[in-house]
Amino acid sequence: MPPPASTLTRLENGTLEIRLTLPWPEIQSALEKEVLAAIKTARLPGFRPGSAPRHLVEPRLDRARLLSQAVQKLLPQISSRAVTDHQLKPALLPHLHIDSGNVGQDWQITATTCEAPIVNLNLPTKPPKTIKQLNGFLDYLRQKTALKIPDLLVEEEANHRLSSLAENLTRLGLTPESYLATKKMRPEDLKSELTRQSRTDLETEFILSHIQTRAKLQDRKATLDFLQNLL
Repeated sequence: MPPPASTLTRLENGTLEIRLTLPWPEIQSALEKEVLAAIKTARLPGFRPGSAPRHLVEPRLDRARLLSQAVQKLLPQISSRAVTDHQLKPALLPHLHIDSGNVGQDWQITATTCEAPIVNLNLPTKPPKTIKQLNGFLDYLRQKTALKIPDLLVEEEANHRLSSLAENLTRLGLTPESYLATKKMRPEDLKSELTRQSRTDLETEFILSHIQTRAKLQDRKATLDFLQNLL
């Protein structure tokens, strides 16, 4: 069976949208495997487990649940094939959304992901004389590089930080509301600040990784020491 058709769209915010068509015959084949597996474990009065005939077991099966299981197993496979077909290097596992899924028809799915940004940086042999600290040098490099981080990566990092903050507040016996009150912030202010921090830190991370690779440095500490020596 030929691979599902797919089209790739690159959005301005760095998101990659892959629209996939999953043929119904492929879904039907996967569904049949789920049905056979369910029959093998079915228990009916008068029969040993898994020995009841199909015509007695099948009417009792939750076909909608089995169809969902079949599709959930297919989605990562077709997403992976599409990524290979379009020669992508995703920085995140694709998020999959079923746009349309009717029995007897081909299904339409959208996969969204992004790739790591490309760093174009000619590292100066000496930073401007006004820069005396490493943090200032990193700020200078971010401005010089004008690195565009995909929104999906920023959102992923911001959500991770928000989850970590919530866990820490719980351990301290604090509520999000009390924390926001002490900071004099609204929830949207907190999310905006975490998003800003995430974007800045990701820019720094990709720039440092680029320098580490180009300069053939051993690790992050060696990279920071290398930059410090330029000051």
